[in-house]
Amino acid sequence: MTDEKGVVAEAPGARRTSRPSPTPVGGKLVDRALQGASRDRARNQAARLPQLTLTLDQVVTLEMIATGVLSPLEGYAGSKDYISILDNGRLADGTPWTLPPTLAPGDDAGRRVVDRVREGEALALVDPSGTPVAILHLQEKYGFDKTKRAQKLFGTTERRHPGVDAIFSRLGDTALAGPIDLIDKTNWGPFEKYRLEPKDAWKLFHETRGWGTVVAFQTANPLHRGHEHLQKCALEIFDGLFIHPVVETTRRAYFRNEFRIKAYEVALREYFPADRVAMAPLRITMQYAGPREAILHALIRRNFGCTHFIVGRDHAGFGNFYDPYASQKIFSDYGRDELGIEPIFFRESFYCTRCGSVASEKTCPHGREHHITMSGTGVQDILRYGYLPPKEVLRPEVGQVILQGIQPKGVGADGQAIKPVGDTIKGLFPSYLTHACLGGTKRPQPLDPKTLSARDLAAALRDTRDNASRVYERVYETYTSLFDIERGADPTLQEETRLKAIAIQEELIEALEQKVAVAPVSVEDPYMYQDREEAQRELRVARTILDDLRRGGEVEWDARVWNQRPYEDFRT
Repeated sequence: MTDEKGVVAEAPGARRTSRPSPTPVGGKLVDRALQGASRDRARNQAARLPQLTLTLDQVVTLEMIATGVLSPLEGYAGSKDYISILDNGRLADGTPWTLPPTLAPGDDAGRRVVDRVREGEALALVDPSGTPVAILHLQEKYGFDKTKRAQKLFGTTERRHPGVDAIFSRLGDTALAGPIDLIDKTNWGPFEKYRLEPKDAWKLFHETRGWGTVVAFQTANPLHRGHEHLQKCALEIFDGLFIHPVVETTRRAYFRNEFRIKAYEVALREYFPADRVAMAPLRITMQYAGPREAILHALIRRNFGCTHFIVGRDHAGFGNFYDPYASQKIFSDYGRDELGIEPIFFRESFYCTRCGSVASEKTCPHGREHHITMSGTGVQDILRYGYLPPKEVLRPEVGQVILQGIQPKGVGADGQAIKPVGDTIKGLFPSYLTHACLGGTKRPQPLDPKTLSARDLAAALRDTRDNASRVYERVYETYTSLFDIERGADPTLQEETRLKAIAIQEELIEALEQKVAVAPVSVEDPYMYQDREEAQRELRVARTILDDLRRGGEVEWDARVWNQRPYEDFRT
């Protein structure tokens, strides 16, 4: 699997199967992370070079290049590769590649550095604190058209698309190209203990665990039951599952990353076989490029040693900019052999109360009046209204953790969450609009979502909790009267569940304490990163919740609801 320098070339474990042996993109993992004397020399050199200050997301991209996540790239793409990526979705040599990592400083200080530096020279790339993290060996400077870039990569020039907005608000007009040498890796803070670089993943999957086939699953959302369904279907076929959540996001209204990672950890421990699953965060800033980003994500997982990649509905999409299944269709533009990783397509999942299980349109014959949908935005808003989603949508252990990590928390001054409450009901509980209850009679007239209130949300949730699992049971009871279903949980089970919730909360507090210890005093983007004051407040709330769990009884909901910015800012 590795050569004499420890660089991955192929995975011998896969030779036990009839499938081709997996290899990194380009045939070999890139390693531009300096060590030993080379690193010392580069650090001394960087002190004498002109400096270019990077943003945190640019530092993340830099480390991805250096550690082989973006193999075969050894630095920032030159103009030939850049044009070919935009026009053909490939590097100039024909290698599939769909999004170009571009270093084009847009701030005044950065523009001045770009104007002064000449091709053939070197630049010290420094992090926001001024510490040199890499050296760029500049081979080319070239201008590019921002409007063309937006249209080619995102299919739109509308500024409400976050990827488009980033082009016009953050990029300059001149790109710097050339290979990089990484001097120091950044500390991942609370994620450091989860760090898994490509070379480590190859060893874990193909040597330590002996997996011949590895299917990767990417998500930027908490793990809901639809995700779990896809993952367990895949585990029936493949040797191992690699859950690889993204921990950088450009969205304002979202879940804090530390809480999502802890929620994944809890879900895997409670509901997955430990020897068949691995989990590690991927530090990459989402661009929401839909189909193009789906190809890039597949290639990245190939570099981690995966043989298959799950692509669901609206992968890397944003709003209604892309067809829901565009990210699956684009794979037909590339040959299976040239991608070197095989996509696994799934349709949108939902819980069918008539089937009594998670299903999709390919496996369920019943109408939407029987369905509870797995809407990510719906899950977010139901948490903001102060409720755990139905167990058919989200495991309660996951809900406990992410309820504390959602931003913004609670509702705005108008009593609404990010979306109108009618949209949340329509998205999660479509039957509420047309039927008196799940499995019940039709309403004389469908409800208008625009007229619904938080009281309707509570009613829809109560109906789901009472009837979702009972619909199929009532069908069964129609066929047999041999027994009655026991109502209510056994007191012993209730106490076991409470103690488990306490243990999970204690784990979360430990993680938050580690987060506070490394949290910066101030941050560049308060929506993507947290300063120490906010991290400390999260920790205080988490400790309050632990006290509530230990004490039992009523809790003060208002004490759990706070936001570091005005609520309206999250709707922007």
